[in-house]
Amino acid sequence: MATLAIGDIQGCFDSFRRLLDICHFDPARDRLWLVGDLVNRGPKSLKTLRLIKSLGSAAQIVLGNHDLYLLMVAEGGAKYRGKDDTLQGILDAKDREELLDWLRHQPLCYTEGNYCMVHAGLLPQWSAIQARELS
Repeated sequence: MATLAIGDIQGCFDSFRRLLDICHFDPARDRLWLVGDLVNRGPKSLKTLRLIKSLGSAAQIVLGNHDLYLLMVAEGGAKYRGKDDTLQGILDAKDREELLDWLRHQPLCYTEGNYCMVHAGLLPQWSAIQARELS
């Protein structure tokens, strides 16, 4: 069993898929820790999000700023910039609500044993336990 930690996939589905293949990732045996920014910037955000969701418990994720931006745009709480964003496929998808609901339920912080996973760091005043509770 291997645990792989990968950050900032940002919708780069083809590169992500190649990386999983190179690492011989097997969701029945291995685990992925995905360190936020699953979507945006790369050309295949929708395909990336669907793959990660399909991995179920083999993938543990925390949300990054691009993931939060997607949720804010979807709820009308942020303006869609469009120009450099690659979120439209998700926003137009038939399974949009299912994907967004799944994403909404992902943590900002995940701890396991002596490990703590967050996207962009913790305030030095916070312990991992405090961060997990606040997330």
